[in-house]
Amino acid sequence: EYIRLGGPANVSFGDIMGVDHLRATLAPQGVAPATIDIAGSIKPRLALTATVDRLTPAIAKPFAPELAASGVISAKANLAGTIDAPTGTVALTAHGLKMQTGPAASLPAAEILANIGLAGKMAKVDVTLGAGPKVALAVRGTAPLSKEGAIALATTGHVDLSVANGVLGASGMATKGQVGINLNVAGTASQPRATGRVELQNVSFDHYAQGVRLTDINGAVVASGDSLTLEHVLAHAGPGTIALDGTVGIFRPGLPVDIKVISDKARPVSSDLVTAVINTDLHIHGQATTRVDVDGKIVLPSVTVNIPNSMPASVAQLDVVRPGQKAPDNTSSLIIGLGIDVISPGQFVVQGHGLDAEMQGRLHVRGTSSAPSITGGFDLKRGNFNLAGINLNFTHGRVAFNGTGVNHKLDPTLDFRADRNAKGTLASLLVTGYASAPKIDFSSVPTQPRDEVMAILLFGTDAHSLSTTQLAELAAAVAQLAGGSSFDPLGKVRNALGLDRLAVGGGGGVDNGGTSVEAGKYVMKGVYVGAKQATSGSGTQAQVQIDLTKRLKLNTTVGTGGQVTGFTTPENDPGSSVGLSYGFDY
Repeated sequence: EYIRLGGPANVSFGDIMGVDHLRATLAPQGVAPATIDIAGSIKPRLALTATVDRLTPAIAKPFAPELAASGVISAKANLAGTIDAPTGTVALTAHGLKMQTGPAASLPAAEILANIGLAGKMAKVDVTLGAGPKVALAVRGTAPLSKEGAIALATTGHVDLSVANGVLGASGMATKGQVGINLNVAGTASQPRATGRVELQNVSFDHYAQGVRLTDINGAVVASGDSLTLEHVLAHAGPGTIALDGTVGIFRPGLPVDIKVISDKARPVSSDLVTAVINTDLHIHGQATTRVDVDGKIVLPSVTVNIPNSMPASVAQLDVVRPGQKAPDNTSSLIIGLGIDVISPGQFVVQGHGLDAEMQGRLHVRGTSSAPSITGGFDLKRGNFNLAGINLNFTHGRVAFNGTGVNHKLDPTLDFRADRNAKGTLASLLVTGYASAPKIDFSSVPTQPRDEVMAILLFGTDAHSLSTTQLAELAAAVAQLAGGSSFDPLGKVRNALGLDRLAVGGGGGVDNGGTSVEAGKYVMKGVYVGAKQATSGSGTQAQVQIDLTKRLKLNTTVGTGGQVTGFTTPENDPGSSVGLSYGFDY
């Protein structure tokens, strides 16, 4: 690498400043040489010509050794007047500007063409930027050279958002769609005013690591004076939608925001871990430079929390810090206040690892995003744990979102308990921990060894009284709890049939705990219809549960071939029975 002067040059400093013809050749290693030609005075009068030709990013290598970029830049200036009120022209062209390493290497090469005419206190601007067919932007008009000068700039063009996927892909994200820009800025540099709009057309966004997917995002951001208005920006999320309306004071002190987020049956999250349908009515308001508050309600009509036998591969997200480079500062002075109620009226299903439970409840999220205060939770509505073909009914269950989890930011905590009382011992199965890393344990009163507790839970007797077949079932249960099998045929069949519940129980008949198949589905809000069939053909039961009020439920069970429980109705067959039970759930 070298810098070679083309001849003698005089550079003066002081009251008189100028250059008496500087000509130089710059030859960075491995690229064609660039030339610089500067001549004229800078003060007291500005009378300067300057030309730079074939300049490349390699010229910065001595100052930024890690920079790996390509492209060619040329510029020409012809200036007069004074430094405070320059006149003349400046032209710049850049071809093939492109990063060679890192995620930005996937971006297309940029082309820049800029022509600026200086006229004392203002400048006439004509700048175009292109990056292949996906980016085309133009800025034209007049710009002030002082804070009080007048602005009259128009920005037009379009951006295909897929151009950013090379960069977003490193973080497990992707986007596509079109953004059309037609904005005008007037006023002064200290008090700008905007008009025009930015159109979003068929935009989509995916965050694969979190299971977030938004599609068909359409709408407009309209500029009006000192504010931008979100004009019904609508995104589709699964079977539902998410709508944004409101304003952002882009040119107002403190950057005030006032936005409503309304979603209807939206499913923004769908992953192996959590799938959720949500309705929201949220209000985001405050000053974006200091504090923003989020108030309102989130209703969860349907949530499925899957407890996988093994965690799926996820996209690694690494923050690389090279030697000598400062770590990124992630601290922010912005405070986000929380005042959100999260409500689940039911159909909050937790399943996997033998667990099949339905929850309902309410969370109150207060405080700030850095120090949230969460009260409430989701409590058991119905549920069981299938252990080696034996269904254990849960007596207690709770799901909470009071932590960040082991591997995932969205990772519910579990607290379930199933009891069975036999031979004077209360045996309990405990499921705790995070959905991504559940903990299954046993306890009893009085305290018994774990194998004795499992024998009581499964068979209602001690381990010494088990038959050979029962010992084999006990071994299968141990293998299941140890994660020895990831085969879940019931889950696949349940999803294929569109059922909310599908379970197999063990024993000897519908009425006496025999081997049976149970299936059910919510036919409308608060109405569950289920059926249980004994594999031996000894009987069938149908169940209808109706949530009359928040605390009052009506359960109706119809059985054939079984013992009459409740009362018999004349219009039914002689072999059928109807049982009615009323339950109060506090």
